[in-house]
Amino acid sequence: MVNIKNASHTTPPCSDKTFSREIIGHKFANRYRLSFKWAMMAILFLHVLVFNLIIFNILVLTGCSSSEQKKSLPYQLIFRATNNVNDSAPLKIHVILLKSTSEFMSADFFSLQGHAQAVLGNKLINSEQLFLLPFQHKYFLLEKNIPEANSIGILAEYKQLDGKKWRIALPVPIPEPPAFYKFWTSPPDTLDICIQVTANGLNFIDKCN
Repeated sequence: MVNIKNASHTTPPCSDKTFSREIIGHKFANRYRLSFKWAMMAILFLHVLVFNLIIFNILVLTGCSSSEQKKSLPYQLIFRATNNVNDSAPLKIHVILLKSTSEFMSADFFSLQGHAQAVLGNKLINSEQLFLLPFQHKYFLLEKNIPEANSIGILAEYKQLDGKKWRIALPVPIPEPPAFYKFWTSPPDTLDICIQVTANGLNFIDKCN
């Protein structure tokens, strides 16, 4: 009989070939994982690079188009008037395109009314007049965008000047470039400038209702 207590169970040792195959398998798996990781990183890098190039091109095109708009896009002066702004008489308004506003804002009313060219000198680019009739509530004046003109001076010939804001100056409007994610939107045909005319004077307003 065989003595179970003394019997020994031995596991045959692994052969060298089996051990070598396991090592090779582990190395191959590690290399595969490493290669896959690098491939995914390369793909991600290419995606980021392509995306950045697209965004850059959009910004460049948007900037170019906005520069062209600044040179050519006309603007529209919209005068909104209340009733009897000039004691039931027509109100004469001067629209003066300027290189700068310092001379315009410092000159007195009568000098600007009768001798604008002499007072403003080479700061005056162009000037025109319009009349707001009694009970006329709105007047539109379309202006070309002249590159030399940086500001717009507006002067109103009220019958009585006391306490009235008879003059205002504002910058020539510049179109805002659209957000890069709205590059497909069309630019406006004109830029609107809204001016309120009351018996107390002139005021620039943000929106024309």
